[in-house]
Amino acid sequence: MRRLSPLLAFTLLFSGCTWIDDAQREARKGQVDDDGDGVIASRDCDDEDPTRSTAEPEIWYDGIDEDCGGDDDYDQDADGYVPSEFVGLTTLQVKGSGTLPGGDCDDQEPLASPQQPDVGYDGVDSACDGGDDFDQDGDGFVANENIGKTTTYVGTSGMLPGGDCDDGNSAVNPDAPDTAYDGLDSDCAGDNDYDADGDGFVADEWYEEAGGLPSGDCDDADADISPSAAETWYNGIDDACDGKDDYDKDADGYVRTVDIGRATEGVEGTGDLPGGDCDDTAPATHPFAHEVYGDSSDEDCDGGLDSIEVQPLDGYAWQNPYTPVLLEAEGRVFLSVAVEQVVTPTDNWFDSGFAVYWTVGSIENDVSQIEEFAWAKNATNPSFAVGPAHTMRLFDDTLYGVLGREGTNFRSLAMEAYPLGSGAAGQATAQSSVAENAFEDVDVYVDSAGRVFGIGCDGGSDTPTFTYARVDEIDSSTSADVHTNVTDGSANGSACAFAVDTEPYVLSAYAGDLYEFRFDPDSAAPSFTGTSRELGRTPVDIDTSLDGSSPWEVLALPVLHAVYVEGMGISAYVGQASDTPQVASAILLADGDYLIGWVNDDGSVRLAKGSDGSGYAYVTVNTDEVATGIALWADDTNAIVAVSSESALAVGIYDW
Repeated sequence: MRRLSPLLAFTLLFSGCTWIDDAQREARKGQVDDDGDGVIASRDCDDEDPTRSTAEPEIWYDGIDEDCGGDDDYDQDADGYVPSEFVGLTTLQVKGSGTLPGGDCDDQEPLASPQQPDVGYDGVDSACDGGDDFDQDGDGFVANENIGKTTTYVGTSGMLPGGDCDDGNSAVNPDAPDTAYDGLDSDCAGDNDYDADGDGFVADEWYEEAGGLPSGDCDDADADISPSAAETWYNGIDDACDGKDDYDKDADGYVRTVDIGRATEGVEGTGDLPGGDCDDTAPATHPFAHEVYGDSSDEDCDGGLDSIEVQPLDGYAWQNPYTPVLLEAEGRVFLSVAVEQVVTPTDNWFDSGFAVYWTVGSIENDVSQIEEFAWAKNATNPSFAVGPAHTMRLFDDTLYGVLGREGTNFRSLAMEAYPLGSGAAGQATAQSSVAENAFEDVDVYVDSAGRVFGIGCDGGSDTPTFTYARVDEIDSSTSADVHTNVTDGSANGSACAFAVDTEPYVLSAYAGDLYEFRFDPDSAAPSFTGTSRELGRTPVDIDTSLDGSSPWEVLALPVLHAVYVEGMGISAYVGQASDTPQVASAILLADGDYLIGWVNDDGSVRLAKGSDGSGYAYVTVNTDEVATGIALWADDTNAIVAVSSESALAVGIYDW
């Protein structure tokens, strides 16, 4: 018990106050104010300390509950969190104090504490996590519009760099590595994620995802490679992404010889193109191009102007293919020869008539796709030999082929008929029983009655003659030998051919000139009456048409260095001073010009194209052999040139 001081006792004694005893005092204890702070004890949390009462202002963070509020002195905003530096500090006479968690970054703001959700971009660190309120993903970058903005309670805020394009993803910021094609601009560079090289184009596979960028990029790791890039040729790179072989600039299917085997990166099938392109800027110039004659370009890259190449037929071995003939029948082009021997991919024929053929539409640029048939065939060596005389003509959908044969003490005309439609093939042999020279030229004609006329001639020095035969019909029942209609005449030329006006007649070299031999086709053994054309020269080869409405004749005249063409609307000598034609052929082209070909006595081959009005352009035919014969055929755009030699049959295309 506290004792009264003498002064207080004296005062009370003489003050007139009422004295109370201890019991009374205890009962009235809550009404007293022992510390004299003006707050009775029942309302004072410490009535012995005048600095603590409900009337006192609170002094925070001193560990004393001055205002007797019962609050933790270190949790001013009563949000259940204390500043981190006050964790564990108790408040005098406040039960449970000292146990509150720390982390409160603003102890005067109950809305700022670790338990509060943070509201991004309001400039307040409501969750007291120390993060910049403008860097929500905590990657150290803010959006450009938030550069310099500070966050309350975060002392280092406002200094972060900008450039963050997705502040909700910490893996997206200017320092992050970008992974192309995942649809995320991880490094915030502003690039299209499907355009890794930034050239404005995407690969075809990403077109739908690319948001409008054009496709076609063939190398998305190189900005110099795209559909808009200029092509740098011959570097092995498809810079323009056009899928072209970088070594075939003109896309004609051929490369320069130096580039053979070189592939283009990323372009399938390159590196396999053939070489020999002599001008890789001109698609019409390559080894298999058609020469344009009369210009200054070497279109076929053979090293010479105004020349064409002929190539041997692949897969065939020849021994003396004689006198080639080209003709068209039922959509096929036939090339026929008489041959001493030919070894084909499947057969071996001796002293035979042999032909290859093409489908008309298949030969625009390629004469390698051929079929074959032997029309007068011998699988073993026969008792006779074929000579250089041979021809083939078409009459009424039937091919008629004629060969000159010779044996011991005889020579014969072997005439074969091959119907192109129905019907069986037939053969007739018109044989002379007298030993004579081998035929050097033969021909065949079929009249409207189906009678077959044959002629053969020679230019030998000992009794030169020609042999004539008529067979009423050649079919599968025709006799193998026809003797009754064989007539020997006295012509001394190595060239002969049928011609026709109202009746057939024979043109033949005779007595140093060109003669017409007229005869009676109805006679079983006609006589022949010769009349000179008064040409003044002896032709060494005669080629004729048998079209009575539009006949023509082609004569090889080496002494005049020319080929003479009569008919087809012209009468002209064609050739140059260096020419010595031995064999000649001619055709009329669809453009109204004439194509004339011949073999000179040195085995060289020439063509001439033109007309009397426009003149003629001359073309050299390049061969690997010494030529012996020539044949021509043409459609609306191309001509086939066939050339024979002792060991080859070669073919080329002339684009007229």
